[in-house]
Amino acid sequence: MRRVHPEVEEVRPKLKEILYDCAVDIRATKAALYLNDGMGRFELAAEYGFKNNARQSLDTNDPIVDRCGRGRTPFYINGLAVEPRFAEIMFESQTERLLAAPIYSRGQLVGMIDMRDKAQKQPFEQADVPKALNIAEKIIALFANKNVFGQRFITLSDAAEENAPVATQPPPKPAPAPPAPAPPLAAPPLASAPPPAPRPARAAAAAPQPHVPRLATLVLEARTAASRIVVASPPESLNETDFAAARDVLRSILLIPGAAAAMLSAFGHLGGVQEIAARAALSEDAKNFLQSKLNVWLTKRGDAGGFVRTTIQTPFGTNGPPIDAKQLQKVFTAPLNIGSLRGLYLTVAFATTPDRVAHELLAVLHSHLQLAVEQSMQRGSANATRLHIAEKMLEPDFAKYPELRRHSDAVAKLAESFARFLALSTAEAENARIAGIVHDVGMRLLDYERLYRKRDLSQDELGILREHVSIGAVLVEPLLGGEIARAVLAHHERVDGRGYPNELHGDEIPLLARIVQLCDAFVAITDPDSYQPPEPVETALSIISRGAGSQFDSNLAPRFADMVRADATAR
Repeated sequence: MRRVHPEVEEVRPKLKEILYDCAVDIRATKAALYLNDGMGRFELAAEYGFKNNARQSLDTNDPIVDRCGRGRTPFYINGLAVEPRFAEIMFESQTERLLAAPIYSRGQLVGMIDMRDKAQKQPFEQADVPKALNIAEKIIALFANKNVFGQRFITLSDAAEENAPVATQPPPKPAPAPPAPAPPLAAPPLASAPPPAPRPARAAAAAPQPHVPRLATLVLEARTAASRIVVASPPESLNETDFAAARDVLRSILLIPGAAAAMLSAFGHLGGVQEIAARAALSEDAKNFLQSKLNVWLTKRGDAGGFVRTTIQTPFGTNGPPIDAKQLQKVFTAPLNIGSLRGLYLTVAFATTPDRVAHELLAVLHSHLQLAVEQSMQRGSANATRLHIAEKMLEPDFAKYPELRRHSDAVAKLAESFARFLALSTAEAENARIAGIVHDVGMRLLDYERLYRKRDLSQDELGILREHVSIGAVLVEPLLGGEIARAVLAHHERVDGRGYPNELHGDEIPLLARIVQLCDAFVAITDPDSYQPPEPVETALSIISRGAGSQFDSNLAPRFADMVRADATAR
């Protein structure tokens, strides 16, 4: 076994002890732990059961590394023929079943656990996934506060003891003494934030010092809240987003020479759905022929069918003659193996007998279809978890401030709608919603109890509240990632460079922050619960229009007005 890192050598006995949990909890007969060497490779750190035949290192082209890098949840494969790209590594180790658990720290893939062959030749199953996650978390905890392979593992308790300044802001004053002297707010600077522009000396000297409680209090709150976070169970059915991902692959299958139609049948999903992509319109006898071939195949396997609603797409147009049953020479059906989901089948009809190349392309696209649907499900599950975390970050403090909670919810809804209006991707729209929820979360550490309903704020009090962007970004980054944290940090920047905290200009401000800024301003201007008298919608849009190019993005501001007016017309 290669010597991977001095700090790994120090804890190798403990690593093997944790790794043996794979045998006890999951009953895996073999397991190997790989850790990132900081140079794009993953080195073997501990193993059992492989009889010294475990691979010593993996690179980014390895299928296990690639799959772990695509998602944060463990995955399992039961059988050599299920996913061809894993067949070789399973065959080489004389194993037939594989369960791999990625190890993530601060958003980075830092390692993985490779488990093989459950005892008594049992298959790996969904119940093994949370057990694998628990073992991975034990390994992360072992490396807390250690610099391994260039990746520093940091826990909440470590952050409470360090004294790094909050992103670009002067250190805040200590909190009042009872029962003990309070240290200044401590948190590492955001890894994803750009270096701040230098501030004028006079402005730096005049910067207000926020009043904040001890970070230890926050740590205790965070641990209490984290204990209530439950890992969502994987979905038991596909949704419309998952089918959208599948449609793209069905169209790709039609590019195989001779392929006439590709059909995805989903029994029990969305009430029973069938998606068909065809080179031309399908005649009724062709549809019935495809369905009969699928029913015969299901009967031979002992699988159940059911009611389905059929949708047909013809990506190459319908100008040619329709396809009839006589033209369909060969029909192939195969199940889709996606976690614990059942009732999913791919059927492909050929107008000519497919050759070897066509068969190989079909096998590749069958695997690609499984992966596309699986990744869509993982994105949906991961986003639901992030949304749950974002909501929890507002509690319990914002429950005491209902107006501020309503403001955050309104900004979140408007930001998501605006992102979709701009035709941004689904992932970007989801990020906009999450950023809207947490954009003011930094308020929870400031003197908000006293300032909550106060109308005439002094310059010092306004300065205290300004610190919410930096404090909020530091709170958000470890849980929701750098992109959301930068949006929180920059949502009060101005395109003319006169905003805070870093006086960014134009496109230096992240797009997500510019979206949240517009929505935040609009809600603040029109909301009856705001700190200022509410204005009508048209007045608010006029104020935003006048600020285009100075406070707001000159391209986004008119698009925002278009969306608001279109929405008002639709009502």
